[in-house]
Amino acid sequence: MNYIDVFRTSDRHELAILKNLFDNENITYRTHGEAMDNAANIGGLGNDGMRIEVEESERERATEIIKRSGFLGQSHNISKPERRRPQVGKWVFVLLAALVVLVAIIFFIWFMSGN
Repeated sequence: MNYIDVFRTSDRHELAILKNLFDNENITYRTHGEAMDNAANIGGLGNDGMRIEVEESERERATEIIKRSGFLGQSHNISKPERRRPQVGKWVFVLLAALVVLVAIIFFIWFMSGN
């Protein structure tokens, strides 16, 4: 049996909902990343996140269930995951500016001391 990725997520609740829906429809599936999420609560932080795979023969049914659940409307593109820029707060820039001013003061005192 060949299994195909049908859904990836970093949210354990989405995965649990889909597993329940697949169980109700008797769709054979397997998950990846769930054990790491249960053990260390970091399952969705890897490159793949948590994945659900179904048998090739049940792919259409699984995709229809995912569409009905509303999860496919939320940009979960399996083939090309979207990379997000890290959220850098303004405080980082303030900290860097303060560091530059501090280094400038140190150099000013060092060169003006005359030693």
